[in-house]
Amino acid sequence: MSDFSKKILEEPVKNLDRLILYRSILSDPVILSLKDIFKGKNAYGGFSEIISILSESAEAMGYGGNIFKNYMFSLFLYNENRFSLYCENNKNVQNTSLYKLALNDIKILKSISSIDLKSLSGEMETLSEILNYTPINNKKDEFWEHMYSAVSDNEILDVFVRFYNTLGCGDISRFRSFKYDGGLKKIVGIDNPDPITFDDIIGYTAQTDELINNTEAFIKGFPANNVLLVGSRGTGKSSSVKALANKYYKDGLRIIEITKDQIVELTKLLSSLKDRGRKFIIFIDDLSFDESEIQYKHMKSLLDGGSQSKPDNVLFYATSNRRHLISEKWSDRQRGSDDAEIHTQDTLNEKLSLADRFGITISYPKPTSFEYLNMVKIMARKSGISIDDEILEKEALKWEINQKGVSGRTARQFVNHLKGSSR
Repeated sequence: MSDFSKKILEEPVKNLDRLILYRSILSDPVILSLKDIFKGKNAYGGFSEIISILSESAEAMGYGGNIFKNYMFSLFLYNENRFSLYCENNKNVQNTSLYKLALNDIKILKSISSIDLKSLSGEMETLSEILNYTPINNKKDEFWEHMYSAVSDNEILDVFVRFYNTLGCGDISRFRSFKYDGGLKKIVGIDNPDPITFDDIIGYTAQTDELINNTEAFIKGFPANNVLLVGSRGTGKSSSVKALANKYYKDGLRIIEITKDQIVELTKLLSSLKDRGRKFIIFIDDLSFDESEIQYKHMKSLLDGGSQSKPDNVLFYATSNRRHLISEKWSDRQRGSDDAEIHTQDTLNEKLSLADRFGITISYPKPTSFEYLNMVKIMARKSGISIDDEILEKEALKWEINQKGVSGRTARQFVNHLKGSSR
């Protein structure tokens, strides 16, 4: 590395060690590569690593132009620290010591993001490509536009504050849907969540309205209930919950999907969510228990507000194909041998009581043949398929017989079949 190039990097790289609130970005691979290059370690390899990471990030997040500058701003924008968490909770941070410390870090951000890469491109020709990058899918939103129009340190920081207020910080701001990773013991964002909207769910208007009304009350801070969505397979129960994440992301709603086996870890998960400034729906798909499974007792305790009460910013939504979530045997209702349990009614009540802990139960009945054909017609029109109604109905009924019965899912699969056949 030339002395001239080293001089360009010297002040910005040294400034990084003065970071306070945003200090965790020092472990970022681009930052580490810059420090190695400044120390004279494998400049070509370091620059190649930087270009690789920047281009990958630009394509994933959809920003272009000077993607080095964009990347540096994103490190700060999506950082989770005490200041950004306070902003996420809409606390007034103006004129506080934390705000002044954040201003110190913004100065360092401006320093590192303003590195003269054009002059450094003599070290590696392809460096110039990251100054005017064109992503395949440009998805940059209003906050990026505001950041570029901001000039002073205070203006830049105020954009950050508005971002944290609106979308939150850390991964909570980047993703609308999450899964719980039992190995990592934390939630992990879903990069490509199901894009389904309520417009895609045909029929079940009353069910959708009840689900939306309860969710909107929750988002606005009014009393709301845990919800159990019950009905035949393929009727849109899971799709309805996923559509909530797409509809209410900007209103602060996040969906966290867990499996039945992870219910025992809910206490830790709830502890990590209770101080966040967003609303969370913990979603359990296809919930049911065999007689030998005991997770339902833990679930009952949480729904009841047992040893650890559910935080106000969390609700449970679950789907099931059966109204009674715990398997029930005829023997539970009958008096058996002399050594059988005496209080059979207590056993029965225990098994039925979990479903009762959900404040709202929404039923999704299997559609009639008429409703199924209506779904097919609406979906076909939305997909731009032009076919005579009589022929469409005839083929849809054939498809249903050969598949798994009438349902919204069957209708969608039939329409997808038509779209594929028409190519």
